[in-house]
Amino acid sequence: MFSCCFKIARGTGVKKDKSGGHGGAWRHRIHSCLQRLWPFSRKEADLTQGSQDQGHTEKAKEDSAPKDQKEPCGESRISADVVEKLVNHLVPSLQAGDTFFVPAFLCTYRRFATTQQVLDLLFKRYPYFRPYCEEDEQAKNTLCSFLDTWIDKSPEEFCQTSDLSILKKLKTYLILNMPYSDLIVRVHMLLTDLQQEEASESEIEDDEDSDLWNHISEDPELEVC
Repeated sequence: MFSCCFKIARGTGVKKDKSGGHGGAWRHRIHSCLQRLWPFSRKEADLTQGSQDQGHTEKAKEDSAPKDQKEPCGESRISADVVEKLVNHLVPSLQAGDTFFVPAFLCTYRRFATTQQVLDLLFKRYPYFRPYCEEDEQAKNTLCSFLDTWIDKSPEEFCQTSDLSILKKLKTYLILNMPYSDLIVRVHMLLTDLQQEEASESEIEDDEDSDLWNHISEDPELEVC
């Protein structure tokens, strides 16, 4: 379904913008891919007369479905190659002033990728930035802005005490590539707060276990047992 999608050059965003007439063609194909996934693009077509009962039926089926079926899944009709091209277009779209692509991507990417996979693809696309290069500096600033927006829009994807690996990996990347950015300060503070919260929860559990043991040791009948 998405096999007809675009080819994006491996160069930087500024170089891609020099592709002339071909640029409009692949940008149109990128938008077509996301529009098929965009959750709001099909609402008007679905809300026709006589379809409300069907909507209630579908909602009831969804509510009764097992929870794991509602979870985002890496398997989809979009190939890994297309996912990579979508991720690679995030920074260039912002540099080109596109106001549709990034919001649509952030609302739909969980259907075909995980947060960790998207980060890995971004880090692969931008493994380093050349010093004293205006083009790379612009790409770095745009990527930093996108990551900051992503954390604002989806904090639950990053701020989980049960899994700090995403924040840790992001912090490592920022230390290497954006050591003086405001974003690294934000990520460091988030990570510190979550680690302290995790430690506090662990202490509470230890205190509860200790209180239970003290109660058992003070009860003569339980002590005999």
